[in-house]
Amino acid sequence: MLASFFRLQLRHYIGDTVEVATSSDLFEGVVIDVTNSILRLTETSPGYEADLDIITIPLNQINYVRVDNVQ
Repeated sequence: MLASFFRLQLRHYIGDTVEVATSSDLFEGVVIDVTNSILRLTETSPGYEADLDIITIPLNQINYVRVDNVQ
């Protein structure tokens, strides 16, 4: 039940900038998709070209999510 609530909550933040922490990484980007098992976000790579990387994170690996633009 908690997992389904977590998924529903994350879906409200599609289009918002978030920080996502796992046990080994910290990602910052815009949420573009949430499925039953993964979170996808676009992360801007630092540098001259500022490439957009799509990051896929399994929901069961997420330790916390911080939302920058709460509406």
